[in-house]
Amino acid sequence: MLKYSILFVVIFLYNCDYIQKDKNNIPKEDKLDINIVEPVVNEKTKPVVEKKPTAITPQPKNLKEVFLFNDFVGKYPTQIKLFDNEFLVKRLKNLDRFNFDVFISNWNTETPISIENQIIHASGCKAHACPSNGYELFIDLKNDNINIFYFRGNTLKVYTENDWIDLPAIYQDELDIKKSNAKIGSTSDNMESIYTIYSKNNPKE
Repeated sequence: MLKYSILFVVIFLYNCDYIQKDKNNIPKEDKLDINIVEPVVNEKTKPVVEKKPTAITPQPKNLKEVFLFNDFVGKYPTQIKLFDNEFLVKRLKNLDRFNFDVFISNWNTETPISIENQIIHASGCKAHACPSNGYELFIDLKNDNINIFYFRGNTLKVYTENDWIDLPAIYQDELDIKKSNAKIGSTSDNMESIYTIYSKNNPKE
């Protein structure tokens, strides 16, 4: 019996060793080998995405290009959003010692735009308090220049961009009347300003 048992163990061990050798002898090409292959894109058939050109808004070079002022004669500056124009606002903010924010906050009563000899004019002031904060805006289209006359009580400050604008007679006469009414340069004992923004071209209704 022991004899048969020893024989059985020998045969079993032999078979196990044979099976292991047989496994090791499997050709490599028979083994499962998974390779990830990247797809090849043919440049000729590759879809072309056209880039749309970015629209460039041309920037105005001078005040003539800001608005077609002749089309806005008789209209109010705030009506045509004159002080929303970035080019003009930048010019106004660059006026020496001029406070643009105060100007805008006080410009809430106004006269319509007028034009004479390529010079734009409009007046504005603080509602119900014109003598304390009144403005005369002049824009010289021909010479690309801005002047602002700021009346405050019986004082007057003038902000010039390049130089003094040579005003047409109708504007100069109007300005002289306003200076007189505001007692600019007066030596009178009564210095109460009666400045008003209403002009000859746009009389008070």
